[in-house]
Amino acid sequence: MLKEVYHALVPLAVRRHLRLTRFSAPRRARARLWRRTDGRVAVGPLRGFRLAGDVPDDCFGAALLGAYECETHEWLEREVARGWPAVVNIGSSEGYYSVGLARRMPASTVHAYEMDDALRVIGDEAARRNGVANVVSHAAADPAGLAALGLTSALVVSDCEGAERELMDPIAVPWLQHSALLVELHDVPAPGIENLLRQRFSATHDIEVVMQGPRDPAQWARAANISVADARILLEEQRPQDGVHVDSSWMLLTPRAAAAPVHTR
Repeated sequence: MLKEVYHALVPLAVRRHLRLTRFSAPRRARARLWRRTDGRVAVGPLRGFRLAGDVPDDCFGAALLGAYECETHEWLEREVARGWPAVVNIGSSEGYYSVGLARRMPASTVHAYEMDDALRVIGDEAARRNGVANVVSHAAADPAGLAALGLTSALVVSDCEGAERELMDPIAVPWLQHSALLVELHDVPAPGIENLLRQRFSATHDIEVVMQGPRDPAQWARAANISVADARILLEEQRPQDGVHVDSSWMLLTPRAAAAPVHTR
C-alpha cells in the first residue's frame, strides 16, 4: 500500500534520482578516498595497510578510512607498543587485523584463524600484497589447537561470532592468562558472554568494556584530509548479529603481570 502511494505521489524522475543518490554516494566517497590513499588505510593503528580489494567497491568504508572499531584504537596502540611476541587473530576474515598488525609488528609471529576458505585465501593474498612474511594462516580455531601453539603470551584479537565462549577459556588455553585480549562480544549468539568472561579473567586481568559510540565526522575529515560529508558516509559501521542490527561492544582485557612480554625463539 505504501509503495503504491509513494509511486503515485513522487514522479519517476525524482524516484530515480533518490535511488541513484542512495546507492552512489557511498561509492563516490569510497572512490575519492581510495584514489587518495591508493587503497591503503588512511589513518589509525593500521595506517598504510593495503586492503585486499582491487577496486573501491571491494572495501568497507570505515576500514579504508581507518575508523573501523575506533573505540578500541587507544588500547590497541598501547598493546602494539608493548611488543608482544605473537599475535593471535581469531576470525581474521580478509586480513584487516592479521596483516595490518603484521606490518606494525614485524618481529612478531601472527597466527590468523579463519574458518571460511574463501576469506582465508583473500587474507593470504593481502599478506602477499603487503609484503609480510610473518603471518601463519590457519583454518577454524579450537581450544586444543590454540593451546598447542605453545605460546607464553600474545596479543589476541577475537571476532568469532559467539565462539568466544569456547575459545576464550584460560583453563583450556593457559597462555591466555598472560595475554592481552581484544574480544568483540556477541551477546546474541552467546548470551551472557560478558559476565562469563569477567568470571574467567577477573583474577588475572584488568577488564574494560567499550561500546560503539557516535563518531565525529569533522575529526575524521581533518585526520584523513577529506570532506566532512565523505567522512560522515564512511563512518557508518553498523553490523548485524544473527540478522539483528546492533551496536558493537568489545571487552579489553589487560594482564596485570608487571613484566613486559619477552620474545622467545
